[in-house]
Amino acid sequence: MPVKITCRKLELAPELHELFQKKAEKLKKYFDRVDKIDVVLTAQKYRRICEITFHAGHFDCVAKAEAENEGGAFDEALRSVIRQIKERKNKAIDRNQKAINPAKATNHSGKEVPLPTNIESL
Repeated sequence: MPVKITCRKLELAPELHELFQKKAEKLKKYFDRVDKIDVVLTAQKYRRICEITFHAGHFDCVAKAEAENEGGAFDEALRSVIRQIKERKNKAIDRNQKAINPAKATNHSGKEVPLPTNIESL
């Protein structure tokens, strides 16, 4: 899985480059079909902006964060990507569970909704 780190208007220390590479590769444990991960770090005056684009199959997600340093911006964007991946997986799991057992369908709040036993009442 290639991780591409691009820096705009700043130089990234080799230690930080390796650290960001390792952290980005850990996304593979959340989603197994990872095609590529793009990380763009940008410097603007006193702030650092990090944008992470995650490509996996038909699923792409983008997270953008800004902080005072590169590490903070990267960690915040990484947390956002992980949250998006988890939401996507939970949504797929819920969809599959409804298809397998429609009697245990849930509403948006997560509470079970009883389905009518008599189809004619619909």
